Amino acid sequence: MAGGIASEKPPSPAQHAWSPAALTIAGADSSGGAGLAADLRAFAASGVHGAFALTLVSAQNTAEFRAAQPVDAELVTEQIHAVLDDMPIAASKTGLLLTAETVAAVASIAGRRLPQLVVDPVLVDGAGEPMLSAEAERSVATRLLPSARVVTPNHLEAGRLVGRDLGDEVEAWIEAAHEIAATGPEAVIITGGRLQAGETITDVVVRGGSVRLLSALRIETRNVRGSGDIFSAAICAELAKGADVDSAIDRAHDLTARAISAGADRLLGSGRGPVDPLAL
Repeated sequence: MAGGIASEKPPSPAQHAWSPAALTIAGADSSGGAGLAADLRAFAASGVHGAFALTLVSAQNTAEFRAAQPVDAELVTEQIHAVLDDMPIAASKTGLLLTAETVAAVASIAGRRLPQLVVDPVLVDGAGEPMLSAEAERSVATRLLPSARVVTPNHLEAGRLVGRDLGDEVEAWIEAAHEIAATGPEAVIITGGRLQAGETITDVVVRGGSVRLLSALRIETRNVRGSGDIFSAAICAELAKGADVDSAIDRAHDLTARAISAGADRLLGSGRGPVDPLAL
């Protein structure tokens, strides 16, 4: 038998335990740059086994988004329970959930079964246009965020969560992060990578009423596909490994910056190429 010898006796947990393990609930990017693919690469780069529940199948590449088909919310639910019933998942995260039904289904599980939940509220596309219906957005804000330990919106998504345009002023981001944190999450990070001005990129971190600013030098590249997914997935992975929230955020911030740098000069596709956490 290729690859090994079959045995009717299961191996003992002590011999073959995978630890830690993390679960992502996200969609598939057919170009392999963002969503589920990025999450699993970040888990691997962080030394964590990755399990997943697929929320949608898409037809896209580095230059355009062509179509998407959501996975039925009941099947998303079954995927999540199948993993949780069998594996010792230490942390979890969400990406693009797409439909109001899927948001509601995941939210109904989150408070009971999803450990150390990191919510990447994917509300807008690469051009800043809304990806979810108004009902689905409300459900993310009112039903999913209260069960999250960490929330990682970009400044456009944070603005949609609080119902106003935040502009590019850090003070407005800090105010919005406090408002989002008041709904339940332990920590809120508003990321600033979408802003084009300046030599540095600044992220705002609000946790327990305190504020931190994380800065990194801007890397001139169009290859930033999946960077937000990598960041939130790396936080999830670090939490799964036992890190406290501040350490998980700092390590994920560093990994994301290095992943962008690693993929900055590569040519893959005609549009926005992916970042590369596995090159580190």
